[in-house]
Amino acid sequence: MRKKREYIEGAAYHVTSRTNDKIRVFERRLGKKVMLMVLDGAKKKFGFKLMNFCIMPTHIHLLIMPGPGENLSKIMQWIKTHSSKRWNQLHGSTDHLWGNRFFERPIKDLRDYLYVMNYIDQNPVKAGLSPRVGEWKESGAYYIQENIKGLVDYDDFTRRLYARPGLLPAP
Repeated sequence: MRKKREYIEGAAYHVTSRTNDKIRVFERRLGKKVMLMVLDGAKKKFGFKLMNFCIMPTHIHLLIMPGPGENLSKIMQWIKTHSSKRWNQLHGSTDHLWGNRFFERPIKDLRDYLYVMNYIDQNPVKAGLSPRVGEWKESGAYYIQENIKGLVDYDDFTRRLYARPGLLPAP
């Protein structure tokens, strides 16, 4: 039997979820666009902050803070269900899009928050998909550096961090 997830009200979480059999669903622009649309829809449906994200070819990273009374499992269920439906409609498929359950862990403190922000930002760089943080368009770093409002929730403090490379602790 699965262990019941326990959540801390007001906590932010680093969430990851991998595609079924590590299929490169988000390798092409269409897959990334589907995921971006679903994340935007989830933000409109549920009360949560998305402080950072990264859409990789086989998985996603989210730094998410559910709002008061919101449930991270329900938010992720909606994201995974709707991205699967849209992907399958576009490709005339009925396959499973996502693999196992999503992984989540609460952010402990400011240092941990900065570490996770950097970890998420470095994903496309370490995978050789982007030369530098902020150049991968399907990432929170890109949205923050380009000052794109809406999907990513960031403040002036975060903008200043991204304006001066090297301030985030290395993963």
